[in-house]
Amino acid sequence: MKNRGLIVFYFIAIILAFVSGIALSYLKFPIGLVFILSLTLAIGLIPLIVKKPVIAPILIGFFLPFERVPTLEIGGATLKINHILILISLIACLISFFAERSKIPRDKVRFSVIYFLLFLLISLTVAINFSRAIQVYVFMLLMGALYMIVTLSVKTKEDIKKVLTAILWGALFSGFFGLMQFAGDAVGLPNEITLLKEGYDQSTFGFARIQAFSQEPLYFANYLFIPILLIFVLNLKGLIGGVFNKTLSYILLGALLIDFILAVSRGAYLGAAAVLLILLVSQRKAILNFKVVAISLAMIFIVGFGAYFALSKGESRAIDEFVAHVAVEDRDEGESVVLRLSTASLAWELFTHNPVLGVGLGNFGPVIQGDPDEPPEEDGWSIVNNEYLEILSEGGLVVFLSFVALIISLITNSVSALRKSKETFLKATVFALLVSFIGILVQYTTFSTLYIIHIWYLIALLSASSRVALEGVNE
Repeated sequence: MKNRGLIVFYFIAIILAFVSGIALSYLKFPIGLVFILSLTLAIGLIPLIVKKPVIAPILIGFFLPFERVPTLEIGGATLKINHILILISLIACLISFFAERSKIPRDKVRFSVIYFLLFLLISLTVAINFSRAIQVYVFMLLMGALYMIVTLSVKTKEDIKKVLTAILWGALFSGFFGLMQFAGDAVGLPNEITLLKEGYDQSTFGFARIQAFSQEPLYFANYLFIPILLIFVLNLKGLIGGVFNKTLSYILLGALLIDFILAVSRGAYLGAAAVLLILLVSQRKAILNFKVVAISLAMIFIVGFGAYFALSKGESRAIDEFVAHVAVEDRDEGESVVLRLSTASLAWELFTHNPVLGVGLGNFGPVIQGDPDEPPEEDGWSIVNNEYLEILSEGGLVVFLSFVALIISLITNSVSALRKSKETFLKATVFALLVSFIGILVQYTTFSTLYIIHIWYLIALLSASSRVALEGVNE
């Protein structure tokens, strides 16, 4: 114990001194001071995480929706609260691992993650903008660290319950803030208060597109697959009480569904259609009973009325604009559809000319924008808005096939847990996480950022939950 405490002390002292020096050198007051105080608080968590590693995924799970607020811009990169938590948690988990001499649990998906990161490294060799490629790869290494943190620290059913509780409480804060964000914009509050980015307030469609604390509405809608599916499936199986208040879960589900609609992400709607089909096919016996049907119809009515009521409080054109956007009436004009088709065509062209290794990780934008040294000030680096085409164009078949292998490994491992496990809570959790992952994969055809924290957290938690379920079968 004394050795462990000494190690923790030295880690805290060295890291704090190093980062504080950097912060004081490059950050202006009061940002530098706030950053140092925040980092000091985060580093203070190290002894707690060393003692109880599951605290790491609990904290990260709660802060999943806090993607844009709070953040700090450093050297052209955006440092998020979960980036700091991941780094701190990685240090603490490594200390705990070596101090306890813990045995690394078997994990088939882990190898797929490592292979994927290694193949991404190969794609750096062909990048014309090497600094951009390195920046993206550093973020991907951070996602790999996140995977290791979650899968190594979530070891039991009780750990999973604590993590799910944290996720749902984080969803509650962001979900209700999203509704207040919409209402605040409707009554004319400035964006500095509502935290809406320009273009997502009522100036575009006559109503605000809810983004809560996320970078964009489509990212928020993408994140919502996780808490919505957890609440629905655990309620369907009568297991929600183990992680969250049942009555509050119904209220939260209604709020999150309204958020999902008012985020107005057509890609997310496609993902929701796929999720609904899977649920109706795989859970038809559980869904098709009087109580579930009655509650579902009531929820549909409340959510539908809530979304309509919210839209009616926007400008007079709000409802018409909403219907037109959902019906893709802007397919021949405007940025949303036309730009996506254009970038998809460019991505395919780049892939056909560089089918093996692509043009380099993170280099789609630099290539089609003439390889500027810095990202364009107005719109930044161009992206494909289709993750699969972006991987093909930037990493070629080498990276794309390793990404597909990772997805197949994760899904087959989850299906194996569902087939073999008899533990109802673990099966329900794995199923909810798996279906939400499929919804995200469908939406990935309409947006592209590879290093999204909530997606890699979901991958890690699904892998860890499947492993715990399978370990129960072996025992």
